Amino acid sequence: MAAPFKPRYTVIHGQYRIHRADNPRQGPQPDGDTVRFEPNNLQLLNTLPRFSGRPPDIRSLGINVRYECIDTLETHFEQAHQNSAFGFAARDKNLAMLGYTNVVFLPDDPNIVATVDTDPLPGFVIANGIEANGRLLGLTYTGQPPAGDGERIFVDENILDQSVNAKLVQAGLAYVEPYDTMPISLINHMRTIIGTARKGGIGIFTAEGVGVGKAATIASLDDAQGLVMWPKLFRRLTTFFHTGMLGLAGFDAWVRQDPVKRDDTLRLPDGEKANMHDTYEISGNQLSLRYNPEDLIIAPDPAP
Repeated sequence: MAAPFKPRYTVIHGQYRIHRADNPRQGPQPDGDTVRFEPNNLQLLNTLPRFSGRPPDIRSLGINVRYECIDTLETHFEQAHQNSAFGFAARDKNLAMLGYTNVVFLPDDPNIVATVDTDPLPGFVIANGIEANGRLLGLTYTGQPPAGDGERIFVDENILDQSVNAKLVQAGLAYVEPYDTMPISLINHMRTIIGTARKGGIGIFTAEGVGVGKAATIASLDDAQGLVMWPKLFRRLTTFFHTGMLGLAGFDAWVRQDPVKRDDTLRLPDGEKANMHDTYEISGNQLSLRYNPEDLIIAPDPAP
């Protein structure tokens, strides 16, 4: 008889930190799907799987947490941003659910916290591993942890529903972006949550500009910045336009030139192996999606 699968997730106790009181401008820059986390036991980070072979990127006493299976609109990526209203709404909802109150950002830099009532705040991460950029990949929570520090657990739908990750999707403030490092049962549950948000026209789905059957004209980065669209595709566009290109004529060829950083390997809804360039449609300077992001399953970057 086959042995049961081992628990994939590790409970890590610690505290969230969003502010550096002695030098705010050198502090963290939280957004909708990333926050700084200081584990009680930093050594636990070295016990986690490294999906792309990269060790944990430990900064001071903490590490940035990348929220598993979701992607919120970019508030600051290579000096660019997406639709600010929804990007900042996701960030503010994230921080509120982590327990932060009266968060004030710098007037000349809306990504840096100037003041906050209390920081740090206790919490825990149910971690899956270390992702390609060295960040802690996992589900974020406040309250009483379900297990001891460093214990491995199975995550079911009920535990997933209690995460900040799932609640951001439920609120219509995050795309679901599955990677094949997440159990398929949890991916399918996240697909159900976002399906409800899409059907109800909640949050970003009241204003999605680039989607399946939704095309937008994008001739420059300025055109892209005001749109609601899949953040992974926006990041590709941002880097492309920063090379000095105008219009979309060269975008597809540019994506295909780098199979790691641009042309991610993924699975289409029918299970067919494909790449990032298979997920969108370009006609002149008009861009649309062939598939909703939640219906794909993306492979992590390969180890160097």
